[in-house]
Amino acid sequence: MEKKTGIILKTFFSKKMKAIVLDQQLGKIEVVPPSDRYTAGAVISYHAHLRGQIYFLHDVELIDMPLALAKEDILFLHHVIELIYFCAPFSQSMPEIYAMAYQLYCTASPSYSNDFKMVYLFKLLVTLGMHPEDPRFQDAKYYLLARESIDTILNKSIHLEIKQALHEWVRACVLVHPLIRVFKTVHFLDLK
Repeated sequence: MEKKTGIILKTFFSKKMKAIVLDQQLGKIEVVPPSDRYTAGAVISYHAHLRGQIYFLHDVELIDMPLALAKEDILFLHHVIELIYFCAPFSQSMPEIYAMAYQLYCTASPSYSNDFKMVYLFKLLVTLGMHPEDPRFQDAKYYLLARESIDTILNKSIHLEIKQALHEWVRACVLVHPLIRVFKTVHFLDLK
């Protein structure tokens, strides 16, 4: 049996031996790891056996930790992990979400600009299938931006109007989430 790879989104170790993992193939899954030595943001490989709706992990290995990004901008990292945790559906394969999350681990010295962070969050939320309900955000410019890659958007000169519009779109999108009251990093969107 081939080992799986995933990113730990949340742990519940103080109360029970359980975690939520974004698995590369399975999507967001509930797991029981063999120990409580793992933390949110860790990339792990493992064998998983499904019992009911929970995967029991064994042969777990730590592959990566986002230490450089955490040192540079822990709030952004936590915001991304929190958005995936609250917005990704359970047990649906979402390789593009996994790839977007893992992209943040691939830079040796991440010093992301505010423009990158906002475009990244916009693309992440679009990929998660989220959009604000406000009619002012049902504009063609958002649909056109959603089709572009992050690099393409950043390589174009982003005008202040577009920057502000993306910020407002992301903020409006997050604020309509039904569990917004339990988000811990929503104040990240107050920073520009």
